[in-house]
Amino acid sequence: MELLTSKVLDVCTGIGRLMLENGAETYRVEDTVYRVAVNYGMQGVSVFSVPTALIITVQGPTGEEYTRLHRITEQKSNLGVVAEANELSRRIAKTDLTPNEALLELDRLNRMESSYSPFEEFLAIAFICGFFAILFQGNLHDLVAAAITGSIGYMVFLYSKKLTNIRFFSELLGALTIGWAALILTNLSIGHDVNVIIVASIMTLVPGKAITNGIRDLMASHFISGVSVLADALLTAAAIGIGISTVLSFI
Repeated sequence: MELLTSKVLDVCTGIGRLMLENGAETYRVEDTVYRVAVNYGMQGVSVFSVPTALIITVQGPTGEEYTRLHRITEQKSNLGVVAEANELSRRIAKTDLTPNEALLELDRLNRMESSYSPFEEFLAIAFICGFFAILFQGNLHDLVAAAITGSIGYMVFLYSKKLTNIRFFSELLGALTIGWAALILTNLSIGHDVNVIIVASIMTLVPGKAITNGIRDLMASHFISGVSVLADALLTAAAIGIGISTVLSFI
């Protein structure tokens, strides 16, 4: 029985960790992990999660408690992995998927990489920023400039994030790149309105998902998670603002 409980805790921890690391709300993580443990027949299930930790406790057949704590050290945004983890939890509920089979599925998800190449990401960011320029009433010159500026800034953000572990530095560097690129393209007459170009280009750096998750956690009475996620989003926005304002101070 102890071996089964340990396997179930491995599955629950794996699913919860994947969801937290890839951008799921904490209340969704707790609900999913709880349902997985209950579907495997665990009693006295208690789950507590914050953006940086996951704690799971279950009761054994004689009343003894087993607790698993996992520290979350990496956070990114990959909603595809979150969807796959949710789908795995549904399969556990609907089928006779054993803990060992679930662990094999989790191993596959851990090795799951982005299905998009760097060029495809570059192209997608260019389209997003370009059409944001049109949305903010820019012209075709601003569309082209925002597409170039936004894609370059976002690539700088991504690669600097891989090279350093300094929190918020990548957002600051990406914003600086966007600001300088927007000024240069405007001076070269490729872009028309530098304000439109900058605003359109930073949209891919704005922590919209974090703000949404923080508000949803607060509405679900997860105040610790909600406040911490919103504070993270606020500091990210501040880093972006500092980067852009630093460039604009030279105008």
